[in-house]
Parts: sequence; structure tokens; C-alpha cells
Amino acid sequence: MTAPTEHRLLSESIADEAIATFARSHVHIVEHMNRLGELPDRIAAGLEPEQVRATAGAIYRFFNDAVLGHHDEEERELFPALRHSAAPGDEAGLVKSLVARLEREHRELESMWDAVEPALRRLGRGKEASLDRAAVGRLVTAYLGHARFEESAVLPLAQRILSSGDRAALALGLAMRRTPQRVPGYV
Repeated sequence: MTAPTEHRLLSESIADEAIATFARSHVHIVEHMNRLGELPDRIAAGLEPEQVRATAGAIYRFFNDAVLGHHDEEERELFPALRHSAAPGDEAGLVKSLVARLEREHRELESMWDAVEPALRRLGRGKEASLDRAAVGRLVTAYLGHARFEESAVLPLAQRILSSGDRAALALGLAMRRTPQRVPGYV
């Protein structure tokens, strides 16, 4: 293989990683939403307190770290890239509409999380709390629908309209956001 071919293949691989990163995030989010959806029934069925603590704590940490971070990455990295890459006219209008919907859904999901989070935090600390089954159900249902919509409409659009260079820049931006910053200091 010649050097330019190797460079092009590496560039394509990096570019493809951007969309795959968002898809992998959705897989993990769906897994945790399903666990959350099962938790009220498992507690009612007599789940051991230590298992309640561990499960609730893991879901609590995941949502606050990964899910909220995922929303931020989409809004700071993916959505601007889509706006920038959309062709003027219908495509730009479609992107504007999709982004507005997703940002609105993010705020709605975060509000639903706010209704569940205090009880989940208490349970994750091994304390007594009542987990509102209806609130959990609304959050899980809404999030699963949100993730399906992104997977079926937004990520394929991103794959289609973002150039290889834009996808590579997106992948680099995501990698930099996820890499801990270490600033050398003086002792």
C-alpha cells in the first residue's frame, strides 16, 4: 500500500469513528434506561438492599456523567457540524428542524430526570426512598423514543451530509473532550 492510500484509509477510519461514537453512546444509554425501568419492580419484588444501592448508584452516576455529557457533546459538536454541512434550502431546513426537536427533547428528558434523580440518589446511597414508577416509566419511554429517532433519522443524515474531513474533525473533537486534561504544575 502506498503512503497516500494508507493516509486516506486512516482518515476514513477516523471519520467513521465519529458517528460510531454516538451510536455506541445510545447502546449504553438504552441499557441503563432499561435497568432503570426494571428497578421499581425489582425493589417491590424484594431486591436486596445492597443490590438496590449498587443498581441505583450506577444508574445515577451514568445519567449524570454519560447521558448529560452525551447531550452536551451533541449540542456542542454534532449539531453545529450538521448546521455547517447542510446544503442551503431544504436540507438546511431539515437540519434546523431536527436540531430544534432534539434540543427540546434534551431539555424535556433532563426535566424528567430531575423528577427521578433525588430518589435514585438516595437509593444509591443506601437510604430509604420511594422511586416513582410512573415518573420512571415516562423517562424511560421518552428516552428510548429519543434514542430511536436519533439512530433512525439523525445519525444516517450525519453520515450522509458530513464530509470525511468534517467527520474526522468531529471524532477528534469528541476524543479531546473525553481525554482528561493534564496540566503540568510546579512543585
